[in-house]
Amino acid sequence: MHIIKSVILCIAFYGIQTGFAQSGCTDPAASNFNPVATNNDGSCIYPVTHKSPVLRGALNPIITESSGVEWTDGKLWTHNDSGNPPEINSIDTSDGHTLQTVVIDNYPNVDWEDITADSNYIYVGDHGNNNSDRTDLKVLKIAKTDIGTGSTVHVNAQAISFRYTDQTLFGSGTTNNYDCEALISIKDSLYIFSKDRGDLQTRVYKMPKTPGTYALDPYTSYNVNGLITGADYNANTHEIVLIGYFKGHINSFLWYLSDYQGDMFFSGNKRRIEIGNGQEWQTEGVCWLSDSRIFISCETTDAIPASLYVSDNIFATTKVENVNQEQSIKVYPNPAGNEMIFENTGSEAAFRIMDAIGRVIRSGVIEKRTQIMDIKNLVAGIYYVELSSQANRHMITTIEKK
Repeated sequence: MHIIKSVILCIAFYGIQTGFAQSGCTDPAASNFNPVATNNDGSCIYPVTHKSPVLRGALNPIITESSGVEWTDGKLWTHNDSGNPPEINSIDTSDGHTLQTVVIDNYPNVDWEDITADSNYIYVGDHGNNNSDRTDLKVLKIAKTDIGTGSTVHVNAQAISFRYTDQTLFGSGTTNNYDCEALISIKDSLYIFSKDRGDLQTRVYKMPKTPGTYALDPYTSYNVNGLITGADYNANTHEIVLIGYFKGHINSFLWYLSDYQGDMFFSGNKRRIEIGNGQEWQTEGVCWLSDSRIFISCETTDAIPASLYVSDNIFATTKVENVNQEQSIKVYPNPAGNEMIFENTGSEAAFRIMDAIGRVIRSGVIEKRTQIMDIKNLVAGIYYVELSSQANRHMITTIEKK
């Protein structure tokens, strides 16, 4: 009897063990992919990727500050930033010229920052808050059935007004965490992402689509090491893309979010794609055109006019662009302790290490293919690492110093 009980217990224990779900990185594209993991724990780490979106064309001269883009019902919509006429514009995706202008008659353009849509409505986020002093934040809700076919049409919008429960100080200046410039639509809710100038993170707020006035609590956040300026959600794949740049409108980047739980967008895979080259490029809008194609728009600066860009399969590779050898550049460990390792830099490479507010704190040349750098004197925090080599290899990544 004791032998039979023992065998039964062993079989039961074995069944529990073999059926136990193991957490880890489940993405084969990640450098720490765990083939036996069954539950994605959000730990995936990706090789540095740098991509170059293709210029499609300059936007119509009336659109000088394209602050958001959205693809819906076969049309690409964009709008200007603060102080401009209260209108959204449908634009030709082949060259950027304006096809239709929709004027919102009952609300001004205080600081329109992003645009999104669902089956029945277009939503415009009037929640830009550069100086952290606004008390009239809102999202404008425009019925698609009100938009006719004329080259210029006039509509009225409904307002979804809100405030941040965690904001207690107003008018604190330009280094603040209460400017939100990214908006997405998922089912019956809208989500906005903050542009934190104070700590380079982003916080997520959720609100209903029903017009009214709401008090919003931030329910999740992530250290994006940059300024988030736009977002879009792919309803087919449940993937999210965020766009932003660093202080001074340089070193633009994308964040690709996938395989997350519910609306905890940072619980799954979080992959950063560098798209800037260190020059001024005020990337403000991003949207999915298909499961593998995105559009990007930028505002006019001294370096470039407001323009439309396209990129295919920008998230399909983990290799660094323009690498002439099989192996990609690696910077590790991350987080780092007293040492940081540069690997596969190829020929002699120049490097710069910048702190979270963009100050260059160390620069020089890496002469060996693999080199160990002493960083024990760096204070704990987030750093920007840029590498450029004679072999036409370029990368920008972030490292956390423990």
